Amino acid sequence: MVAIGKVGSPMGLRGEVRITLHAQDSVNLKEGKVLLLDNAASGDIRARIKSVRYQKDRPVIKLEGFDDRTAVEALRGMEVSIEADDLEELPEGEHYVRNLIGCRVVDIAGGGSAEIGVLEDVIQNTAQSVLDVRTPDGTSVLIPAVDAFLRRIDEDEKLIEVELIPGFY
Repeated sequence: MVAIGKVGSPMGLRGEVRITLHAQDSVNLKEGKVLLLDNAASGDIRARIKSVRYQKDRPVIKLEGFDDRTAVEALRGMEVSIEADDLEELPEGEHYVRNLIGCRVVDIAGGGSAEIGVLEDVIQNTAQSVLDVRTPDGTSVLIPAVDAFLRRIDEDEKLIEVELIPGFY
């Protein structure tokens, strides 16, 4: 299972609910997809998406079997996950964060190849995504995931090449 967001507040009276995504958007919220809603207090709920619409660039979904505001209010705060096999293929040049965690991050500035560390996380609640790289000495280097720095990502090799300015880390 891959966590993609959290259930937010209900919308209207007919059982629609806002979803707060962990990523900037999700190609995985589509009619017919089965979601796992998880909450330690109430256990797991599997529900199929009946419809999806967007309000101010945020997804609002209707789940089968949840037909009123009271029903979806009970879902508020639950983690939303999808089975890994149901994940949509991403366009060329886009990657799922889960596939990048653990990649070696190497600085190729000046034609060299200096090992920075291993990707520990991708912070996505900022203006642009930020790579959180753990160095061999245990410190953290934060690298903006922008074209100015990112040169190549190879999931098969588990390698991210960046080209940083002198003195960056």
